[in-house]
Amino acid sequence: MLLVLGSVNTITADRVRRLLTVSSRSVFINKEKEYPFSEIANFRVEASKTLDTRSTISRQRHNINYRVVMIKTNGDEIPLQNFFTSGYNDKARKGKALCEYLNLPGWEDKPTNLFQTAMMGQVAMTSQPSMAQQSTTAGVSWSIEVHSVGGKQVTRWISTDFTCPGNFLLVSQKPTDSPVTIGGGGGFLGSLVQLVYKQVLGIYGFLPGDTPGFDNAKPVTSSDDRFNQAFSTLSSEPNFGQSVLNEWTLIPLQNWADRHPLKSINNNDEFGQLAVLLSPRGLQAAVLGTLPQEQMDELISLGVELVKAQGGGKVQG
Repeated sequence: MLLVLGSVNTITADRVRRLLTVSSRSVFINKEKEYPFSEIANFRVEASKTLDTRSTISRQRHNINYRVVMIKTNGDEIPLQNFFTSGYNDKARKGKALCEYLNLPGWEDKPTNLFQTAMMGQVAMTSQPSMAQQSTTAGVSWSIEVHSVGGKQVTRWISTDFTCPGNFLLVSQKPTDSPVTIGGGGGFLGSLVQLVYKQVLGIYGFLPGDTPGFDNAKPVTSSDDRFNQAFSTLSSEPNFGQSVLNEWTLIPLQNWADRHPLKSINNNDEFGQLAVLLSPRGLQAAVLGTLPQEQMDELISLGVELVKAQGGGKVQG
């Protein structure tokens, strides 16, 4: 396996010789050093924070750069790059690839930045929330919690008045200028789409048990073009997904998208993507970001409408 780490470092892993070769070159010197696989325990990403020279005294900003580090069995740490450079994801992928290639223990669970946020989300949802509330609205019992994930708040609403054992439907908001449909099925594109959806699931605290049959899930297109423009879907069973996306489900979701269209880039003080999951555990609706009370009330109302659209809730006398 050959990895290029920046413009001056190359890593070569040779399974036959069981050697990792680190090659460094510069204008004046070329160096090469070999490390037996037996001396290597792990790889990690090291971060360095420096003050942004363009920032002012009143508003200081920092740059964070990264490099891949090899950890030897004796505890020594060997940087595999001469310099820290930007781009965490790229270095995390290379560190994981090296762990996998050398068959180091635990490489399957080594997080990249993509999954790190997702795992943080699922851990956060099992911890003490900063705000919790439960009530009944229009015959629908619900609870709502606010958690902090990676410095951002996640507000998640759930009702067990509607459940769908053995099936799920995920509806995730998308920027209106994105493609109407996102490819599913097999191959690289299908795997990439599933990767993105897994990230969504983790960030919002949806658990693995909420999405039975996820590996074979496919997008579902509704009969409403405006809905398809504003939301992406994924369902374990197309017929189930189609039955859920009835008129009474589409209208409140489209109303939310009309009031709060998703931008490609949100400011720090703006709340972001809505994700709704109809699952065996209940109907869940979650939003990333800090919700003002007015939008908190809107989220509660949206969840209630979606439950009643599926025939859930109690008949009021």
